[in-house]
Amino acid sequence: MVITGKKRWFVLVIVSLMAGVMVYVPFLRYSYYDQMVMLFSEYKSVASAANVNEFIGDFSFWFGLVCTIGYPIGGILVDKFGEKWLLIIGSVMMGACSFWFGLVPDKLSIIIIHVLYGVGTSFFIWNAYLKTTRKMGNASEQGSMFSTSEFVRAIMGMLLGFLGVALLNRAIMPGNTTDLQVLGAQWRNMLFFNGALFLVLAVIVFFVVPNNIIGAEDAELAASGKAALTQEKLTAASVLKVLKMPGTWLLSLLIFFCFSFTSAANGYLGSYTVNVLGISQTQASTFAVVRNYIIAGLATLAIGFIADKIGSKVKTLGYYLAIATVLTVAVLVTKNAAFLCIGVTFVFAVVYTGMRGIYFATLGEVGIPLSLTGVATGVISLICYLPDVYFAKLAGIWLDKYGKFGYDLIWYWVIGCGILGILVAFISVRYSKKLKAEGKVQ
Repeated sequence: MVITGKKRWFVLVIVSLMAGVMVYVPFLRYSYYDQMVMLFSEYKSVASAANVNEFIGDFSFWFGLVCTIGYPIGGILVDKFGEKWLLIIGSVMMGACSFWFGLVPDKLSIIIIHVLYGVGTSFFIWNAYLKTTRKMGNASEQGSMFSTSEFVRAIMGMLLGFLGVALLNRAIMPGNTTDLQVLGAQWRNMLFFNGALFLVLAVIVFFVVPNNIIGAEDAELAASGKAALTQEKLTAASVLKVLKMPGTWLLSLLIFFCFSFTSAANGYLGSYTVNVLGISQTQASTFAVVRNYIIAGLATLAIGFIADKIGSKVKTLGYYLAIATVLTVAVLVTKNAAFLCIGVTFVFAVVYTGMRGIYFATLGEVGIPLSLTGVATGVISLICYLPDVYFAKLAGIWLDKYGKFGYDLIWYWVIGCGILGILVAFISVRYSKKLKAEGKVQ
């Protein structure tokens, strides 16, 4: 079925909302890190106070590992079964896990929950979401489709984020002490709401998304009397074809370095402002929601138009990486001036959150055809989201072992990623120009 007119925007919004909840729930540490430390070390003895940061890194590691393994499998599943049922199954699975996580179970259960979160994300929702988004627009609309989708995801994250702040803030008692029992109860309420939201979105997808979505580019070809593009399945031959494309490796590395900023900044700026700059947990969570969702929503929406103005999405990511690297240095330099440093983090957020708005809008620019979208996004996601596997674990070890200096090590790591990413962006732009000169891309 070809989705046209207003319905394609409605479908885009629904799948983007689902993807927004999908990203929000496994990464609650981005907004509520210090509250999670208290939940797992004081409310319940899930981990010792000396190792709680590493424990948060442990379940984040398992989530990232399963996602890394699952992205290519998700590419196979979406090509074989289509987008609709993968979105539904993944959403139901993650909803059930959210109810379980809200109970703050034991250590093994929390790890199993994040393994299942990884399955729901990478096996079912992620590639189906990306493929649906790409199908909603033609080649000239990819920037606006993906940036609009990111904007919707950010709005969902913002609403959920502020709801979480409001709920968890009820545990703050006079004298700025935390009532652990109230904290546990409000954590449960927050996760139960998220679980119910997953189920509601699954029902909506069941009714509004067709079993077989025909992409806008295919529809245009059909209207002009040309044969539709053949969607290649993820087979050994198609994977080999994708692996032989220089654009696959350039884009994988470019997004890897961009995403490295997200892993560090989203994961630890909130905790950094509490433990280094000295603000309260409630303020830190509020600021985190503003950075990660409000600013992210506006920044991801704007970058599509900025990229169109620049004329190259790859070049735009290179510029953003350069600015993000400079701002990371500024975070380090201004840490003794709390007010100034907080201001820098908000400017920083405009850049590091904005980049994700066009990650996968770059596929065509580096020569990856629509027919290989499922295969390519699986392979690229396998590489570019590797920081989800190891970084939380590494950062947790640094923080448990070195205390405040651990944050410096986090920022040093990001600066190194930024420098390497700028180099990859430069090479990618030159490669894209070569493809255009040869007439292989528009």
